[in-house]
Amino acid sequence: MISYPARLLAILSALTVWRWLSAYSHNLELYADEAQYWFWSLDLDWGYYSKPPMVAWLIRLGTELFGEGELGVRTATFFIWPLTAGVIFLLVRRLYREEPWGEQAGFWAALIFATLPMVSLGSWVITTDGPFILFWSLSLYFLVRALQSNLSRDWILLGICAGLGLMSKYSMVFFLPALLIFLLISPSRRTLLRSSYPYLAAMAAFLVLLPNLAWNASHQFVSYQHTAEISQLDRSLLHPDEFLEFFLAQFGVFGPITATILLLVTFRPRWLYADERTRLLAIFSLIPLGAFLTLSLLSRAFANWAAFSYAAGAALVVVWLMAHGKRNWLILALAVNLSIGAMIYHYRDVAHVFDIQLTRHTDPISRLSGTRALGEAVNTLLESHPEARLLGDDRKTMAVLLYYTRAATIHSGRTAAFLNPAQELRNHFALTADIKDSPQGQFILVSPYGHADNLPRWFSDARVLPSIHINVLPDHTLKYQVWLLEDFKGY
Repeated sequence: MISYPARLLAILSALTVWRWLSAYSHNLELYADEAQYWFWSLDLDWGYYSKPPMVAWLIRLGTELFGEGELGVRTATFFIWPLTAGVIFLLVRRLYREEPWGEQAGFWAALIFATLPMVSLGSWVITTDGPFILFWSLSLYFLVRALQSNLSRDWILLGICAGLGLMSKYSMVFFLPALLIFLLISPSRRTLLRSSYPYLAAMAAFLVLLPNLAWNASHQFVSYQHTAEISQLDRSLLHPDEFLEFFLAQFGVFGPITATILLLVTFRPRWLYADERTRLLAIFSLIPLGAFLTLSLLSRAFANWAAFSYAAGAALVVVWLMAHGKRNWLILALAVNLSIGAMIYHYRDVAHVFDIQLTRHTDPISRLSGTRALGEAVNTLLESHPEARLLGDDRKTMAVLLYYTRAATIHSGRTAAFLNPAQELRNHFALTADIKDSPQGQFILVSPYGHADNLPRWFSDARVLPSIHINVLPDHTLKYQVWLLEDFKGY
C-alpha cells in the first residue's frame, strides 16, 4: 500500500503542474501589486514602503532562475503553496501521532488546504500571503515540536520561522497573542511563561526582524504607518455592511463546505477546549479570524487578511470530521474545492467553447488584463520621444508601466519620476522617485486622472498627446490621458 506521504507528494505535484500549465495557457499579465513587488526586487533591501522584503527576495530569486517574464516573476508561488500543505501534513501528524488515524488526518488536512479556493487563486499570483502562510505554518509546527520536546533548539527554530513570517507580512504579530492565550488557558503549560524558552523564541524572532526595524527607522517607519493606515480605524465605528461582506467572503476564501464546518465547530467550545491539541488549533485559527471579523465591523478588512488562520483552520475541520466519523464530508469538501479550482482555471475555456460573452462582472481576472497592451502603447511613445522620461501619478499604473516598458526604461537606464500633487508619502514611488528630486527635462505623463487645469502651472510646457484606450472586455475599457511635459516648476 502506498504511504500517505507518497500519496500526498504525488497529488501535490500533479496540482502544481496543473496550476502551472493553466497559468501558462492563460498568459496572465501581472497585476499592479505584483509589478510593484517586481520593481522592488530590482533593488534588494531590508524593507519597502508598504511591505517587508520577503516577497521581493523571492521574486528576485525566481527571475534570476527563470527570467523576467510573468511566470518567472511568479515562480515562487507555484512551490510555496504545496510546501505549506506539506508542513500542515507534518503538523497534524505530529499533533495526533498517538491516534490511529493521525497520519491519515494529516494527509486530508494537507489536501483540503492545498485545494482551498484562496490557494487555487493564490497559486496564480505572487503575493505576500504565500510566504507568510508558509512561515506561519512552520511556526505552528515548531511550536508543537517545542511543546513536545521542550528543547531549546525547537524554540529557537520557532523564533526563526516567526521572524521570517514577520519579514513576509506584519500580520505575523498575531502569533504572539495566540501563543499567550494558549499558554494561559492550558493549565499544564502555564509554567512555560516562567521559563526562558518562549523568550528565547521571541529573541530569535526579534533578531531576524531587526534589519527591517533598522530600515524602517531610517525611512520614517513608513511600512508600519502604512499597515496602521490601511485598517482605517479612524473611520466612524460600526459598519455592519462591511462585517457581512467580510463574513460571507470567507466562504469563498476557505471554501463553502469547509467554512460551514468551521463555523459549526466554533459553537462546540467543550470539544474545542477538552483536548490540548484541538485547543491549540482553535486558538491559532479562531483568534485571528475573530480579530478580523471585529475589525471589519469597526472599520474594514479585506477578504484575504484572515487567510493565514485557515492553516490551523483546515487542520481543525479535518480533525473534527475524523473524530466524529464523518469522513464522507472530507470527500465532499475536496470535490467542491477542486470544482471551484477548475472553474477558476478553465472558465474562459468553457466560455469560449460555448460562445459565452464574458463581461467585467463575469470575468474575475479581467483586472489582470490590458496592462501588456498599455505597456506596448507607452513603449511606442517613449521611442517617439527618446529624451523624455516616464512620469506617473498613480501607484498601480506606474508599477505596471515600469514592468511592461522595462526594456525602454529600467534596463536602458532611463529613470522614471512620480507626480505627487498632495505631497504625501503614500507609496513607494513617492518615497523614492518624487519628481521634485529631478525636475528638469521632458516627461511623458500617463495617467488615469485628469490634470488639464494644473499641468500648465506645474510645468514650463504641457502638450496633450492622444489618449490611450485599451479594450479589455465589451463593457470594460482602460482609459489613460497622456501629456508631453517639460521642466517641472513645482506645485
